[in-house]
Amino acid sequence: MMSTSLAQLNRRGSLTLLAASLLATACAARFDPAHFEGTREARRAEPEALFELGARTSELETLGTVRARCTRKPGFRRLEGETLSDLDCSNERLRLALRESAASAGGEALLGTACAVRRLGTSEAHELSCAAEVARYRSAASANPRPLSAPRSFPPGRPAPSPSDVARIDEPDASLAFRICLNFEPAVTSFEGPPRPSADVHELSLMPLSHVRLGDLTANCADDCDERALRFGVLIAAGRLGAPDVVGVRCFRTAHGNSCVGTLAAPERNE
Repeated sequence: MMSTSLAQLNRRGSLTLLAASLLATACAARFDPAHFEGTREARRAEPEALFELGARTSELETLGTVRARCTRKPGFRRLEGETLSDLDCSNERLRLALRESAASAGGEALLGTACAVRRLGTSEAHELSCAAEVARYRSAASANPRPLSAPRSFPPGRPAPSPSDVARIDEPDASLAFRICLNFEPAVTSFEGPPRPSADVHELSLMPLSHVRLGDLTANCADDCDERALRFGVLIAAGRLGAPDVVGVRCFRTAHGNSCVGTLAAPERNE
């Protein structure tokens, strides 16, 4: 009986890895981060150091435009090759992606940033989009110096970072969420838990006796994603699905890239 159970577990694990690899490849083909159109220049500032202005001044020159979008679907559900940027779709994530793309293009300011939302048909899904002009100072003397203190930096003389700024320092780049693909097969017929930030999701080494297993969630990335980003992606995804805990996160590499998997769990009874 024991050998049969182990064989079943090994077979199930092999099938899970194979499916995860195939879905990671398919998801990577749909990669669509913040899109910049215009003239690229040498990088001068980190994303968090960019100014957000309402209009262009005589000191600035426009490099181009940057846009980002995502599709938000609420609720606890099965995931099959869904990007983390869609599961964790928000204006905040899109605006961070704009900053990263603009900084990479040599920008120092976002002009007229605007976001919009529209409902997709009769479903509960909504498409969010944000766009802005990208500009930089004509004179290098007016520009934010580069390099600045890594990995994230602010203009000289700016006050100490806020608690939200400090929290962002520990997160991987927002643009990576467009590369990370998620797969989740619920182990329960239904679960109702409010979405929560990743900071409120507990990472546990063992399943508590008081908990019920909700299912295994896998985060995959074809390239350019390190283990830290994928582990953080598992926590973000768990929070969006309403799971308060993730058990036994483990990471591995396949022929198609890096992956991390964790078991979502919740107390059987809410006290």
